[in-house]
Amino acid sequence: MKETLKAVLEYLPQPVRRSVEALPLLQQDTIQEIRLRCGRPVTVTVSGRDQFLTPEGGLTLRSAESLTASRDDLNRSFQAVVSYSVYSHEQDVAEGYVTIKGGCRVGICGTAVRLGEHLQNVRAVAGLNFRIAGAYPGIAQAVYQQSAGRSVLIAGPVGSGKTTFLRDLARLTGNTRRTAVVDERGELAAVVRGMPQNDVGVLTDVLDGYPRAAGILTALRVLSPACIVCDEISTMQDADAILQAAGCGVQFLASAHAGSLEALQERPVLRPLFEAEVFSDVVLLQAGKVRALRRLTKS
Repeated sequence: MKETLKAVLEYLPQPVRRSVEALPLLQQDTIQEIRLRCGRPVTVTVSGRDQFLTPEGGLTLRSAESLTASRDDLNRSFQAVVSYSVYSHEQDVAEGYVTIKGGCRVGICGTAVRLGEHLQNVRAVAGLNFRIAGAYPGIAQAVYQQSAGRSVLIAGPVGSGKTTFLRDLARLTGNTRRTAVVDERGELAAVVRGMPQNDVGVLTDVLDGYPRAAGILTALRVLSPACIVCDEISTMQDADAILQAAGCGVQFLASAHAGSLEALQERPVLRPLFEAEVFSDVVLLQAGKVRALRRLTKS
């Protein structure tokens, strides 16, 4: 069983945990998601296909044969996800997901608590989606060989494998150059008690839990990195920090949500980075595979 799946099992209701543990090892190793929906069948995504989990530890396409997640199951699992302190994870919950041990992401849906136009929290949690993080050493090898030393932006839709790909690119770069990973959500290095659980390279320093923009500037000031790695560029503060560090000659490996190069270039937060030619290459992913590698600059 993968270590990331073992980590996720700690947060699942006991009936679901027992059923997953009873699955054949081959199926366990290919689990991508486990979904709990209040009052509805438990769903497991294996190799991109949604199936229902049976009480005996099997997978079926018949929902009537599946385990059902109760309100108590959801509440207990949610409390475990937020470490029994909703207040300390309020911002994460408002953003829709919490990163748990092992770097796995738990998506949360329920009833929104709003203040004006802003989402403050989520109550009456109705569903939890556990995404099983995976490490696949070597998946970024070809891109690394073609773009070593240049800044690379990894793009793709939700669930396309951006974080997994970025993690391997960080590992390859961090084995040869001084690298800083700004791991705001703990999904890249999965640090536990100061020790990265994922291999991100022997020359890599990890700034765990730092807000992305602040972490980039901290790395620039105190770590003298040749390369900075960060996931999911999403704010103008992120872009400003990247521009500042790139202006000092630092290489960047980063990711962003977009289904195409055109959609990527249309995002306002990324526009100044393209105008400044921060990224030399864009990798477009689809279902965990490289769909295209686009060279943006001649240098």
